Amino acid sequence: MIVITGKEFGDNPQKYIDLATKERIIIKKEQEYLEIVPRGKSIPENPSPSNDPYFDDPENIERILHSSAQVAEGKVHKLEREDVHSLLGLD
Repeated sequence: MIVITGKEFGDNPQKYIDLATKERIIIKKEQEYLEIVPRGKSIPENPSPSNDPYFDDPENIERILHSSAQVAEGKVHKLEREDVHSLLGLD
């Protein structure tokens, strides 16, 4: 991993773009960090920065969106530690 400043990147962007195919490049801009992420010959639909294959399955994305909507609507049940222990048979 290489951490560079925005100025370093601006002075020689092609150097760091080429290097990003072999090395993780992080650009520090003020108080935030940006990363150059190589994606090959296409841009995947996968929203995961690590390109986790779990997110390639549309059913998994649908479950996440459905669950998020349930949380937003308050359709959740909070499990207490005792509930988890009971469900797992750890009593």
